[in-house]
Amino acid sequence: MSAFPPRLVARPLHRDRRGSIAVLVALLLPAMIATAALILDGGLWMIERARLQIAADAAANGAGYLLAVASLRQQTATQQQAAFQAVAWSEAEGATDGGKLIGTLASPIGVTVAADFSQVTVTLTATAGSVLARAFGVAPPTLTATATEALKPAAACVLALNPSEDEAIAVDNMGSVRASGCGIFANSSSSEAISLDSGTISGTSVGTVGGIDLSNSGSNVFSPAPGTTGAAPVADPYGAMTPPAAPTSCDFPPGTSFTAWKATPYSFDPASGTNVFCGNTTIGGNGSTDTFAPGIYYVVNGNLTFNNAAITAASGVSFVLTGTSPGGFLWTNYSTTPTQMSAPTSGPTAGILVWQTCGSGGDAADNSMAGGSTLVASGAFYAPCGSLDMSNNAQLVAAAAGGMSVVANTIEVSGSAGIAAAAAAAGGGGTRPRLTQ
Repeated sequence: MSAFPPRLVARPLHRDRRGSIAVLVALLLPAMIATAALILDGGLWMIERARLQIAADAAANGAGYLLAVASLRQQTATQQQAAFQAVAWSEAEGATDGGKLIGTLASPIGVTVAADFSQVTVTLTATAGSVLARAFGVAPPTLTATATEALKPAAACVLALNPSEDEAIAVDNMGSVRASGCGIFANSSSSEAISLDSGTISGTSVGTVGGIDLSNSGSNVFSPAPGTTGAAPVADPYGAMTPPAAPTSCDFPPGTSFTAWKATPYSFDPASGTNVFCGNTTIGGNGSTDTFAPGIYYVVNGNLTFNNAAITAASGVSFVLTGTSPGGFLWTNYSTTPTQMSAPTSGPTAGILVWQTCGSGGDAADNSMAGGSTLVASGAFYAPCGSLDMSNNAQLVAAAAGGMSVVANTIEVSGSAGIAAAAAAAGGGGTRPRLTQ
């Protein structure tokens, strides 16, 4: 018989586990350290990814200002790419303190510029830094950040509203449509929504829902080329305005045409009741001079014709062609002296110089300007249901102190005639770039 009972010998051996725990800790320690290293470096990589995005935003912002440099568009594609690359890299380096805030910033960087210079996209790549992960065989990841800078869309100050017409904006035979600080746009979905044949179309931007048809004429000037096609329609800038109600009585009886052809000055003044004309109305002729006091002048169911008119005053005025069958605005002046007119700055027709409303059938007569004279206007020519046809060297130009826009169903300019629209001096449609992505 043994001197020690078996359970007394076995009990100390059963309870003593200190050695096994030490072995377990030794086995798990490398994995625990590796996990801690990944957690530490993972946090670092998240920080570096955020810094890389900031750098991409800065690079795109800097390069975006080159979009508005007109002279750069005339350079070769290689020269353009080099210019955008240089600016983008400089901005990215500055945002990352020479790359110190990020592991390894790749060079060259990705820079993509839209063909129409409407936007630039910058893509930065960098190999992330590492504190401990690399020691455990974990390679740092490649980080990527992308940012896009686009030109702020220029407001359209020459706009054809027709949704499907061929040649909704047509310029030919040395005609010209220019827009300073604003855009030219056709809402037509036709493949030939904008047509140019021996003339000039030039604006801050040129675009259409449909397509652009350019002849092979060596006389064509189209800028910025190639223009934007397949764009979304542009909203009617005056569509939310309610046209003044057609007057129920006329200062000149219905059915009676009015002609201001006196050799002595003829003064029109809403305060004296001479502002509602019914039927065809002609201003000018026989060397007369005419003045218009500020206010709204209505022509109900008739054309408003300016025929060799010498207008010596027309400030703060609106001409509203209205009724169930609105007539057209017909400009047949041949004077070499420009005519000055400006729209009201307040009231129901604020900003609109000529307003041709839509008739009961949703249409209106054609409007035309011909004769070689110049109308210097501040305000809008607005004919949402009627066309504007310009020919024979007539000119519709923006006044130096204010903007001028043309919004019509369709617009045609030919025979050396011209439209020179412009954004208003305050808050016009500029080209300042903005970060979009």
